[in-house]
Amino acid sequence: MKVNLSLKIFYGIGAFANGVKTDAFTYLLLFFYANVVGLEPALASLAILIALIVDAFTDPLMGLISDRTSTKFGKRHPFFLLAVIPACVSFYLLFSINTVNAWSQIELFIWILSFTVLTRLGMTMFEVPHRAFGAELSSSYSERTSIFAFREQFTWIGGLTNALLAYGFFLRDTPEYIPGTRNPEPWDDLALVGSLMMAVTILLSFFATLKYSKISVSEAVTFSIQEILKSTRAALKNKSFRLFFFGYLFIAMGWGMGSSLQLYMNTYVWEFESAMITSFLFVYFIATFAAFVIVPILGNRFEKKTILLWSIALAGLVHALPVTFYFLGWLPEVGTWDLFFALVPFVFFANGPLAASAIVRESMLGDVSDEVQLETSKDQRGLMFASSSLIGKLNSGLGIFLSGLALQAINFPRGSGSIPSAESITSLALLQGPFVSILLLIPFLIFSFYSIDKRRHQQILNNLGKTT
Repeated sequence: MKVNLSLKIFYGIGAFANGVKTDAFTYLLLFFYANVVGLEPALASLAILIALIVDAFTDPLMGLISDRTSTKFGKRHPFFLLAVIPACVSFYLLFSINTVNAWSQIELFIWILSFTVLTRLGMTMFEVPHRAFGAELSSSYSERTSIFAFREQFTWIGGLTNALLAYGFFLRDTPEYIPGTRNPEPWDDLALVGSLMMAVTILLSFFATLKYSKISVSEAVTFSIQEILKSTRAALKNKSFRLFFFGYLFIAMGWGMGSSLQLYMNTYVWEFESAMITSFLFVYFIATFAAFVIVPILGNRFEKKTILLWSIALAGLVHALPVTFYFLGWLPEVGTWDLFFALVPFVFFANGPLAASAIVRESMLGDVSDEVQLETSKDQRGLMFASSSLIGKLNSGLGIFLSGLALQAINFPRGSGSIPSAESITSLALLQGPFVSILLLIPFLIFSFYSIDKRRHQQILNNLGKTT
C-alpha cells in the first residue's frame, strides 16, 4: 500500500516516547546516579548489565508474542496500550529518588536496578511491536526508508525535547550549582514531564493508526520455549540478519559509550555552562532534520549499504577530531562561546550521519525480515525488530556499562561536589573521543559484507508473492 503523509507522521510520533527514554538513559542516567546521587559507577554499571540480561530474554519473547497475537485491535496495537503504565511510571520513579535522605549504596543499587528493568520492560512492550508495524505498512524497498525516516526523526525530536527541557529549563545554572546538572532538586520534575510526554505520544500513535492495525494477518498463537528457540535459531541462520545484528551491536557499543560520556565531556573537559550545552541541541536538531530530508532522496539513487557505510565512516572520523585538536592546542579556550562555535561543525557532521545510519538500518531490517520469511515460511518481523529494539537499548545500556567501568578504572570522582584531577580529565577525553572512533571501524567492516540490494529484495518479494 501507498503510505500517506499523515500515517507516516502519526506512526512516527510514537517513537517520540523512546526518544525521551533514550536521551535520559544515554546522557543523564549515569551522570545522575554517580555525580548527583553518589552511587559508585561500578554499581550503576552492574545494574545496567543486569537490565540488559533481562532484555536479552524479553525482547525476542515480545517479538514472537506480537508475531503470534490475534485480537480485534490486530497483532501489534494491544501492546501499545499495555506499555503505557509500566514504562512511564517506572521512568518517573527512576529519576525521582529522594537525594535529601542518606541512602546506602545497596539501597541506591536496588532502586536503579528495579526501575531500570521495569522501564525497559515497559518500552519493550511498545517498541518491538511498533517497529514491526512500521515494516508492515509497506513492502517497498524505498518506501520503507521514508517510513523509518519519520520514525527516526521523531525519536530524535523526543530526545532533543527532553534534553532542551533538562538543560534549558529544569537544570539551568544557579549560583550554587554551575553547571545546573549537578543540582539534585529539579530532577524529579524533569522526570515527571518526561513520563507524561511518553504517555501522550504512545497513546496518540495508538489511536491515530488503529484503523490500520489489521494490516498483517497473524498466525496461530504459540508461545512455547521450543517455539521461541526454534524461531531464534532460524533467524540466526540468515547471514543478512547476523551481519545486521553484530554490525548494529558494535555501533551501539561505540556510540553508546561516547554518548554516555558526553555530559562528562561538556562539564569537565569543555567546561561549558548550561546555556552552551542547551545551544548544542539546535545543532543536533538541524543535523537530524538534514538526515531526515536527505536519506530518502539518496535512497532513490544509491543502495542502502552504500549510504550506511559512508554514514558510519563520516561519523567515526569527525567524532575523533575535536579531542585530537584539543590535545594539539588548536581549539579556543575552554568554557567560552568561541569554543562552542568551533565545535558546532564537528557536532553537525558527526550526528547527521549517525541519524542517517539509524534510518537506513531500520529500513534494511524490514528487507532482512522479508528474506527470513522467505526462508522460514513464517512472519518473523516481531522477532527481527526485537533485535533492533534490544540493540537500541544496548546503545544506552551497554554504553553506560562500559562508561561506568571506564570511569571507575580512571578513578573519576563521584558526587555533586566532585572535582576531577587533570589526569582524570585527560583519560576521559581519550575515552570519549579517539577510542569511540576506533570502535566504529568494526561495524564498518561488518556491514561491508551485507548483500541485500534493490534487485535482491525484489526477487524476495516476487518469491513471497508480495507487491510493493
